[in-house]
Amino acid sequence: MLFSLTTYSQLVSTNSALATAISNATAGTTIILANGTWTNVQININKTGTQANPITIKAQTAGSVFFEGNSYVKMGGSYIFFEGVIFRNPSGISPSTPVIEFKSSSDCSNCKLTNVKIDAYNATGQETTVFKWVLLRGQYNEISYCSFLGKYGIGSIINDNRENSNPNYHKIHHNYFAGRTPVGQVNDLNDQDAIRIGNSSTSLSDSFSEVYDNYFDNFSGEVEVISNKSCKNKYYNNTFRDYQGALTLRHGNDCEVYNNFFIANNKLFSGGIRVMGENHKIYNNYIEGVNSKKVDNSTSSATGGINVSNGRVNTALNGYYQVKNVTITNNTFVNCDYGLRIGTSVASDLTLAPENLIVANNVLSNVTTKAIQVSTTPIGTSLFQGNIRQGGSWDITTGTNGNAVVSSGLLASTKTDFYRLITGSAAIDAGLGSYSFLTFDITGGNRTASFDVGAEEFNSGGTRVPYTASDVGVKVGFGANGNLSVTKNQIAAQNLMIYPVPLQGEYLNVHFKGESIGKVQIVDLQGKILMEAIIDTAEGQLEISKLPPGIYALRAQGVSELLVK
Repeated sequence: MLFSLTTYSQLVSTNSALATAISNATAGTTIILANGTWTNVQININKTGTQANPITIKAQTAGSVFFEGNSYVKMGGSYIFFEGVIFRNPSGISPSTPVIEFKSSSDCSNCKLTNVKIDAYNATGQETTVFKWVLLRGQYNEISYCSFLGKYGIGSIINDNRENSNPNYHKIHHNYFAGRTPVGQVNDLNDQDAIRIGNSSTSLSDSFSEVYDNYFDNFSGEVEVISNKSCKNKYYNNTFRDYQGALTLRHGNDCEVYNNFFIANNKLFSGGIRVMGENHKIYNNYIEGVNSKKVDNSTSSATGGINVSNGRVNTALNGYYQVKNVTITNNTFVNCDYGLRIGTSVASDLTLAPENLIVANNVLSNVTTKAIQVSTTPIGTSLFQGNIRQGGSWDITTGTNGNAVVSSGLLASTKTDFYRLITGSAAIDAGLGSYSFLTFDITGGNRTASFDVGAEEFNSGGTRVPYTASDVGVKVGFGANGNLSVTKNQIAAQNLMIYPVPLQGEYLNVHFKGESIGKVQIVDLQGKILMEAIIDTAEGQLEISKLPPGIYALRAQGVSELLVK
């Protein structure tokens, strides 16, 4: 196939020049935004590019163009690319207008958002009014290598609302989601997820979207970190770390969830994958340190390593569909309170048990409360086969269908940030059954004919490991760690102490175990720095007597903590 490439580049430095350039743009036009700070930029483009000659709006130098004030981008037409801009320091924003929308006067298709950072770009009134950062529409769109930091309030970070049943074919990949804080406590309100694909009314139609190679870190909103509400989507190669909630197949059928790392580090109200609907395949996932306890110390019925829900009789589209024909195989669970939870209910009228459920070849190591909890016995041709646990207990029969218990030697901690198979492990070559989709393991290595139990194939040669802070701005996301740096977050979150909380009196005490605190900032919900200090010791004070009542964030040692006064 032969493409004709025609390009025209123009450097613009004012809002009016940008508007003129957009008005005159044709296929192949590249509009270059001069480096510097731009205020109240309102891009509204509805043009037709082509695969060979897209229309591109990009920063002169990626990361050196800043959109501030009341700025937004609306892209309509086809083959429109937007690149290299940082959104920060918002003011006067209307929650009804997303920061970036894949629609102008028409939906955008084959459009791309890449190398963009949205940093605490929050509107006022978000505690009660929905404000979405990125609203996807159209078909064949792509969001890649972006960073989304410091979202607060109601509204998805990325929302594909699917107002009709047309397939989407969207790709969301290599992005970084960090520092989201909930309104009130986690899960007090819905619609605080990172990504939502679909809605209830169109949930039984196919989207064919893919969400892969994203990194979710220090993330708290609601029970759904990712909310699937459509059919035939894939979620793979993602890393979730220090988070609350779960990847939730809330509505829709025929989805695949595989090769994901969930490392919750015992955060309250954390889970791995929550399942509703039919014909899903869930395999090769690694789930560590999930904790089903809520803030009030009660246990959530919606969390656990993998949580398979009961269904509702004659459910509405926005209700709970029965789980049918779902396969959960070759996953690894480590140091969780619950591993697999089967037949759970968050409401008394969820009475339809999972049907034709396969739970096979899963490794469960040091799962403390229940490795496999069966609250409602699955029906039909359901099967528990080839699962292996070390420690804990389960509600299935040991010795039946190859389900086995070992006392030691199943997994070991390694330098690659997750527990792995070791020589002599009972999981090696112990897989039972046949699964045509099980050709690779979580590291990207090949599965053998006599495959292993769990997410990893021993000595498979794969190189994929969980994402860490050092990958941000290199392998995932854009602009390094940004203002909500999490370079030391995993350790720092445990060592940082602030009190009193809620704020009262004249001073806020800050203590960091083991080293000097360094730079400390207090910012408002729009990301504006209200107070900054350098504390050269392991503990210090900030005077807060002049800080008006409100909600703030304290940033120190790569941690962002919510404060209320």
